[in-house]
Amino acid sequence: MQAHKLQVKIFAQPGSGVTPEALIPILHRWIKERVLPELMIDVANYAHVPKGPGVVLIGHASDTFIDETDGRLGILHNRKRAAPDAADRLSDAFRRALHVASLLEREPALEGKLRFATDEFLFRINDRLAAPNTDETLAALRPELEALAALLCAGPSDLRRTGDAKGLFGVTITNPAKADLSTLLGRLGGPPA
Repeated sequence: MQAHKLQVKIFAQPGSGVTPEALIPILHRWIKERVLPELMIDVANYAHVPKGPGVVLIGHASDTFIDETDGRLGILHNRKRAAPDAADRLSDAFRRALHVASLLEREPALEGKLRFATDEFLFRINDRLAAPNTDETLAALRPELEALAALLCAGPSDLRRTGDAKGLFGVTITNPAKADLSTLLGRLGGPPA
C-alpha cells in the first residue's frame, strides 16, 4: 500500500492540567526558535470546536495537533507531503509524534502538567481512497504495523481496527508494558533529523 498521509496520536494521561490554548505561545516560540527539524509555519486555534482539532502547529510537510477528538487530549502528528519511503514511513510518523510529546513533557512553561500515556497509540491513514477503513486494508498493513509495534513496544502488543467504514482507516496499538517517551523514541532511532 502506497499511502503516505499518516497520522499518529499519543494520548495525554488522564487528568493532565493543560488546555490546548495554553500551548499556543509555546508553539509560536518553537517556530521562532526552530525547535522541530522541519519548516513550521504558523499556529491555528480551533479550540472553539468541541472535541475537535484543538490547536494546530502548521508545517510544510506535516501538522501537529493538540487534539481533543473523542474527548481525549493528545498529540496528533499528521503527515501531509514529503513522506519518507515506504520502509521508513511508519517509524518516521511515530518518531515525530513521540519527539513532540517528549518536548512538551519537558517544557518548563508547563511545569510538568502535561504527561503522555505510552500504553496506547492511534495510527490512521488520512486517505479514504488509498486506505478505506476495511479489514482488507488492515490485512495489507498488518505485517508493517506488527513489525513497528514489536520494535516500539519491545514485547507483545495488540492491534485493533477502529472506527467505521465512513471514517479514516485507524488502528489502536495497545502495549501492556509501559515505557517512557525517551525509551520509545530511542527504540525507533531517536529524534527525527
